[in-house]
Amino acid sequence: MANVSVSPETFELVNFDAAEITGIAESVAGAVGLGADVAVTIAVDETAMQGKSSSRVEDGGVVIEASGGAFESLRKARDFDEERCRSVLGHALLRARDRLDATFGTPPADGDLGVREEVAWAAYIEGRLQRLGIVQGRPQRRIYHFRVRHGFSDTVDRVFQELWDAEGLTWADIEAQSAEAAGSAVPA
Repeated sequence: MANVSVSPETFELVNFDAAEITGIAESVAGAVGLGADVAVTIAVDETAMQGKSSSRVEDGGVVIEASGGAFESLRKARDFDEERCRSVLGHALLRARDRLDATFGTPPADGDLGVREEVAWAAYIEGRLQRLGIVQGRPQRRIYHFRVRHGFSDTVDRVFQELWDAEGLTWADIEAQSAEAAGSAVPA
């Protein structure tokens, strides 16, 4: 089980529990295959209510920064939503596991990712998260984003499905599939 720390330890502006977030993160980290030697640091900015998060691999560990809105219920302001938390952490931790896997390759830093590669990687991640039972996959939402970035064609739809269903891809595979989809787009 990964070594998880959450800050702040006590929330004042939102109805979150650091121990609950820690437990979810430990469960998700184990499910995606992060080892016990991986430190996971989660910093929640409870003053920011946008649903934003970012993650990076730093010194062999994972740093996740999230606004309070990333873990907040869409139905009741300031309340914690376990499903949203699990989804945000699942995406962040599986992306980190990919980055820590030498066989995956070396993708650019998140800020340097092209939009097409970003949505291709997100489709690959969410398909795996669904199969692991971490999230209820939303293939229709993801294919919409994929089509908007890659175009509209049967090839685009086929490539999306291949990414969604895939296991064991490398960064080079994701880049190649994204390029294939973009190259097949029907001009607007």
